[in-house]
Amino acid sequence: MNYRNDARKHLERFEHEFRSGDKARLKYSALELRMAMEALTYDRALLYMDEFPASEYKTWQPRRVMSVLLEIEPLADKDCSVAISVQETYGTPASIMSPLGSEKVFNMATLRKHYDALGSYLHVQTMKQAIDGKSINYTRMESRLEDIAKFVKEVLSSHIFNVTMGVFSKCECIQCGKTIRKRVSDKQQVQAKCDECNASYTVISKESGKVDWRPSRSEITCANSDCNESVIFWETDIEIGKSWNCPRCEGVNTFVLGIFYQTPNSK
Repeated sequence: MNYRNDARKHLERFEHEFRSGDKARLKYSALELRMAMEALTYDRALLYMDEFPASEYKTWQPRRVMSVLLEIEPLADKDCSVAISVQETYGTPASIMSPLGSEKVFNMATLRKHYDALGSYLHVQTMKQAIDGKSINYTRMESRLEDIAKFVKEVLSSHIFNVTMGVFSKCECIQCGKTIRKRVSDKQQVQAKCDECNASYTVISKESGKVDWRPSRSEITCANSDCNESVIFWETDIEIGKSWNCPRCEGVNTFVLGIFYQTPNSK
């Protein structure tokens, strides 16, 4: 999918509908602009495809997609500028940099502010709105559409786009052997999960560029008071309703919600 090219096409169709002069066609321009917002969000997601959870591939809501991206990289929706140069001294930033360009990114703030509002233009007025005598404020609608379109044009006019830089660490899953790749940064603790077997890890950045991968596991004791056999569980496998057979007493243990009752203190 070339989502960025799709966004341009939606923007062109928006312009055609918006400039028609027909108020009734503004809803079609709103639809095209909304789809341009979606396309730009999905285009950004492709940049993080190797890190994007497979379980989220079917997600279509742009805000949900952007939320996942921000979990992967907190700077995923931030503008940036790129410049290069040759270091005069190794390890020391160059005194003169040559700019390559800047990128304006379609961000979460714009999605929150405008996406749902555009959707409201695509529906028939509710009965309450009709009873209250509320009608569409076309002047306000046109102003909002123009503001969003201006932002979309700036994003699509960026001299460079889909820039991401990061430090990555790899680890072989101790359960299935598949290689897990995770973006890390200095003094940061993040969670990683194996896409193959769902095993989870805590990834901790240490000094001198070292990274520590710690399996996220818990020791669970058999609920049989006469047994107390311990079993190691991955934290991602601990869920309500899941059962396992104790290897010692062969009884069935089940994760459940529970309430502990304590009698009141006697007066």
